[in-house]
Amino acid sequence: PRRFLSKLLTQLAADCLLLGGFEMPLRVDLGPFEKLFIGKSVLTNGPDRTLFVLEGEGPVLRARDVLTSVSAVSAVEKLYRCVQQMYLEEDTQKYQGSYLALAAQTISEFPACYGEIGIADQLIKSGQHYKALRSLKKLIAKEAFSLSKTELEGYMPRIATHGRQ
Repeated sequence: PRRFLSKLLTQLAADCLLLGGFEMPLRVDLGPFEKLFIGKSVLTNGPDRTLFVLEGEGPVLRARDVLTSVSAVSAVEKLYRCVQQMYLEEDTQKYQGSYLALAAQTISEFPACYGEIGIADQLIKSGQHYKALRSLKKLIAKEAFSLSKTELEGYMPRIATHGRQ
């Protein structure tokens, strides 16, 4: 019975997607003080792990996938940051000039990146900014994305006392 129910629900979900009448909600499990970027807004979790369910459409990025303007130093990092802003602000035209200049600069400085930047460019042209970010992220060191929990203004770690003092 359990397998039958699972297959039935899977088939119903697939049928609804084909008809265009069903969107899967996005489940996000945030750790303590983890950030989630939703469009132009930032959701910061509290001291406990929390599960959020996001319904609807809109750009969403975890903090681990976000480059700040300070941490974007190299040409490829600045290019990623530009595409990131296109995605989060849902405004490709605003960043088009910067994007083209940064793409050209990145290719001139790192010719080996030409293929990956070409893939990202095609994805951007087709409106798939998130996939373009995933493609560009391959070219950037993981350390560039480290957004520390202590970077939060006023962050103070909780000290568990468990009734003892």
